[in-house]
Amino acid sequence: MTGSWLWQSVISMLCLIVPWLSIGFFDRNFQVRPDVFLIWYFLGVAATSMFFGGAPFTAIAPSWKLVGGMLFVGLTFGAIANLLIFRAVAVAPNPGLPLAIVNVSSVAVFVISALLARWIPDHFSPVKTDLWSATGVLLTIIGASLIAIRR
Repeated sequence: MTGSWLWQSVISMLCLIVPWLSIGFFDRNFQVRPDVFLIWYFLGVAATSMFFGGAPFTAIAPSWKLVGGMLFVGLTFGAIANLLIFRAVAVAPNPGLPLAIVNVSSVAVFVISALLARWIPDHFSPVKTDLWSATGVLLTIIGASLIAIRR
């Protein structure tokens, strides 16, 4: 599926509503722990991405070193982040609250990507940073702060 990054992001956001709500639904109605839901959910994501993502196998497994690097990121940062957020969504007073807090990571990504693009441009693509984008980032920080204060 091709198109602008904005439409892809909006469609992704809409599609993610169902899985986030499903965590608590499966926990409450079928006693499926968030950790178990996470495993089956990501197996489904991986299978669909592999079969319908449009990438040939050589692109999926470019080299063992690259696969090892990607697995390392997934086995460490990805696993910790997803285990914790799936658990938090299941027990939070509203499943959207942990998601709002976790999405503040976009602030760090916004700032760090600009720095990396400037400091090591051979390894990172140029990024757009302007007043409108910075204002959006500031609003994200304010919103997450309000959620954390009123928890």
